[in-house]
Amino acid sequence: MNINEIRKEVNFRELGGYITRDGRVIRKGQFYRSGPLGMLTEKELEFVKSLNIRHVFDFRSDTEISELPDPQLPTAEYHPINALTDADGNPVNFSPKAIEKTDFSKEIGSNFLEIMYGNLPFTKAYKEMFEAVKKKETPILFHCTAGKDRTGIAAVLIMILLGVDEETALDDYELTNEYRVSAIERFLERVAEIIGDDEDLRHALRGVEGVNRENAELSLRRIRERFGDYETYFKAQFGIDEKMQAELAEYYTEEAH
Repeated sequence: MNINEIRKEVNFRELGGYITRDGRVIRKGQFYRSGPLGMLTEKELEFVKSLNIRHVFDFRSDTEISELPDPQLPTAEYHPINALTDADGNPVNFSPKAIEKTDFSKEIGSNFLEIMYGNLPFTKAYKEMFEAVKKKETPILFHCTAGKDRTGIAAVLIMILLGVDEETALDDYELTNEYRVSAIERFLERVAEIIGDDEDLRHALRGVEGVNRENAELSLRRIRERFGDYETYFKAQFGIDEKMQAELAEYYTEEAH
């Protein structure tokens, strides 16, 4: 079995192979992103175990974890660390089921997206993940309930750190819509009467089971507004200065063949 044989709905993929701005490529077998590991079939799980993952970062809330716990990977240290809290520090359930309850047709929808995507780049969960990256303790696997939002932004940040351009990183984020197309179509069909002819609402609601590029763009915009550039962000947020960033890029990428 190989990674491409895992069912698309699991949204299991890796960052290896992406080309950086200087023409190198991210090494394969270092960074894996996914939906919940509890979705894996026995055969899929055996394949994931063969990857010798060293750290699993589970970005879900306790409630989400209790609904579908991760199976144990024998080589991995497990980090259940919720990637989202509200302004008061309370955990936020960011599963598709929870998002579905948001009224995207009113102002609350915009506020919801601002709270979620505006805060994601600054979550403590990513700090823990980047500690493993800094120590070169890979392969790592990071996931949430659908492998699309919390997971997607984490992937974007790793790619930017290693020298992949912003647009390519956002393309990877949007690739979720190809992997989760069946879930997206089922949901949109279920709410077709609510959507009617409102294409803006249809687009917004696609983000329940899929992703919308502008949400990830919001996260990146908040980084630039707060820190000015990504280099300053990585240093302030994760203790990765320019020298370390260059060292990590050298380690995690290789010449294109």
